[in-house]
Order: sequence, then C-alpha cells, then structure tokens
Amino acid sequence: MHRRSLLLAAGALPLARPARALYDPAPDALLQRAVGAWQGTLRYQDYQRPDRQVTLPTTMVASLAAPVELVLYFAFDDGPGKAVHSYERMVFNFADRQLTWVSGTAKPSSNSYRIVDIAPAAGADGTATVKFERSVEGGTDAHVLELAPRSFVLFKREVRTGKADIERSRYQYTRT
Repeated sequence: MHRRSLLLAAGALPLARPARALYDPAPDALLQRAVGAWQGTLRYQDYQRPDRQVTLPTTMVASLAAPVELVLYFAFDDGPGKAVHSYERMVFNFADRQLTWVSGTAKPSSNSYRIVDIAPAAGADGTATVKFERSVEGGTDAHVLELAPRSFVLFKREVRTGKADIERSRYQYTRT
C-alpha cells in the first residue's frame, strides 16, 4: 500500500508547477504611509441644515491593493447601536497626475480627479501632501490628503463661482 502511494505521488510530479517568485513593484512610499488602523472623526456640513456641522467618531483601516492603489474601510458611529460602513478605492497615477476614486460597493460611483500638487514628506512632523480636484457644475471640488507618521487627514472644499468656499468634510485620524 505504501509503495502504491509513492508511485501515485511520483506520477503526479510532472503535473505540479514549479514555484515562481513574485516580483511586484514596491508600494509607493507616500501611499504606504497611510497603511494601518486609524481612529478619529469625520466632520461634515449637514446637507439638510447647511449651518450645522456633524461630527461622527470613526475608525478606518487603510491598505494597498497595488503599489498606487489605496483601499479605505470606514466604520462610523452614527448614534447608539447604529454603525455606518463605507468602502473607498483610490488609484493614483502620479506620472499622469490623475486619480480615480471609487466609492461604495452596492452601487459604486467613480470620479476622476486631476492631481494638482504632490509634496513629499517634509517639516518637523514629516507630513506628505497630495492635492487633487475635479470640475463640477458651478465650480470645483478640491481635496487635500495629508499623511504623517501618526496622522491621516483628508478634507474636501467646495469652491463655487460667486459663493464662499465651503469645507464640506474633514476626516481626521491618529494611528492606533
């Protein structure tokens, strides 16, 4: 019986493929700073009552799906027993100064942005910054992503012709 098992195993060897080493590129150094677990808040301007700011305690986990593809998972505390979840995917093309941002899973939406500025880590806190924007009817949606070793900030400003700029939302986290 033992000899039969050896013969069967030996016969299967030609079907087995040799292991191949993977040689994917290293992650983008700026985006790698975002990887990890984060704790903080989402503050946003209420759409029903524009004079009111809402702040939600939030956790976020950031990972890389590819060297320049940042994946974000958010869990928002929206009151007693109510959790809201969000999934975001940001694909950066630094060479062409483009960003594709996909939000949601059930009904995903995709937006394209132009990267207007990239500032590598600098200053005492080592903050790196990416600024990106897209044209919308009546103006611009401008975003800033700030990544430091212990902090992650992402905020959106709405710039509209003939109106005051509005900071629509601000995600602010510290590394857990």
